[in-house]
Amino acid sequence: MTGRADSNPNRALVLEAMTALFQRRDASVVERLYAPGYVQHNPGIPQGREALAALVAQLPPEVYYEPGMVIAEGAYVAIHGRIRGWAPKPQVVVDIFRIEDGRLAEHWDVLQDEIPPGAGTAGVAMFSADESAVQAATNQTLEAPEDAAVDYDALMQGNLARVFSERDAARRMVAIQALYAADAVLHEPHGSVTGHAAIGQAVSALLANLPPDFRFTGVGPAVGHHGTGRLRWQGSLPGGGIAVTGTDVAHFQGGRIKTLFVFLDPSH
Repeated sequence: MTGRADSNPNRALVLEAMTALFQRRDASVVERLYAPGYVQHNPGIPQGREALAALVAQLPPEVYYEPGMVIAEGAYVAIHGRIRGWAPKPQVVVDIFRIEDGRLAEHWDVLQDEIPPGAGTAGVAMFSADESAVQAATNQTLEAPEDAAVDYDALMQGNLARVFSERDAARRMVAIQALYAADAVLHEPHGSVTGHAAIGQAVSALLANLPPDFRFTGVGPAVGHHGTGRLRWQGSLPGGGIAVTGTDVAHFQGGRIKTLFVFLDPSH
């Protein structure tokens, strides 16, 4: 995600860094988004951006971060979120960053195990169920302009892994909100749906008819130009066989999927 000139670039920078590292597990962005002298205050993580890139590269697949509220003031940005798979229990975390010359220069964080509302004295959620959804709607003001560069491979591969292969409906919705425009249209061979909720329901219906370990993966990288990308994919059975193959064609607007066409290859 790239901020418009009139949006808060520091806020957009932190959102991009956290989702790139802890949703897409893209360690390659560390060199681009983090300052060479990056200072880490988390006592469990070694100093420097090389150590951060190495940590992200070996993250287990169950690690997943959901961004919530973001507060930006001057050179500092604080982001409230939930992370799963980092510890035995889901954790609620506040990350604070100092930005210098357009890069993340310093980081502090505070983590707590998430306690369900009914188990806590306060009786309210530590990370509200709709917080990430509200934040995603707010982030519409930080979308990239129409002619911004699109990372076709990262977005389309992310769609296969985080939307079409994700069984957890809440986690899938977070991904849909991050990857799709609010009024996005999904065209499948048997019908079309519009909007985040409808896309989530369509994927739920699809996965309900597939084995629990069924996964969609890309066949080679996605390619694209002028706002339109293409990715060949395959659907794998738990035993390792290929059950179905096809192609996704996506039109992007503002750095998100505006329209997705799903094509199935003929069965032989």
